[in-house]
Amino acid sequence: MRSHTPRGFSFIELVVSMAIMLAVTASMFGFVHSARRAFATDLERADMQQRVRVSMDALFRDLIMAGAGAQVPAIAPFRRGQTNADLPGAAFSDRVSVRYAPPDGGVAEAAVFTYALTTGAPEVPKLTRYDGRVTELPMVDEVAGLHFEYFDAAGQPIAIARFTDGPWIPDGVSPDRFDADLKAIRRVRVRVRIRPARTLVDLRLTDLEAVIDVSPRNLNLQ
Repeated sequence: MRSHTPRGFSFIELVVSMAIMLAVTASMFGFVHSARRAFATDLERADMQQRVRVSMDALFRDLIMAGAGAQVPAIAPFRRGQTNADLPGAAFSDRVSVRYAPPDGGVAEAAVFTYALTTGAPEVPKLTRYDGRVTELPMVDEVAGLHFEYFDAAGQPIAIARFTDGPWIPDGVSPDRFDADLKAIRRVRVRVRIRPARTLVDLRLTDLEAVIDVSPRNLNLQ
């Protein structure tokens, strides 16, 4: 009787099977890498969208209240307050201060808040909110751009230079003077640009920009 002993794999068969296994493994690793990269991208985009929402919500809440209680100037393109205030007659497109009487009436003085883009090294650029006294808080990190535009009752843009040439209220020498054209503001356009907080390998995310127009209700009653 003839015996049949099991035959092993030949060298060629072994090489072929290993090649197939390596090809399958490589494709699986490629799929996992693509999935991880897509997950990281979606996570970063969601974070950028959240930072845009926080920025716009904070700015909207204060801008919509501007001028409540007949406070003037309700909106100004400079920093106001007790610390590092801008010089009288200055105007900038990357900051805005808002003045209004708090609706609860619990504060004797008017509320004054300044939003600005802080880019001092080595810190990351951020949107800050200053309360006009001693507290300045970072609101959102990785803010690549902050820009404000102003419009009058007819919807015409007001050039930033018009806020620096007078006439002045109450006069040209008062330390609290402001340009009379500030009283013409009826609408503010806010443009915020957020950059990615992380650098992803082999993938460059573009900045995310959002624009809103705010018409303070108290100014549009005038």
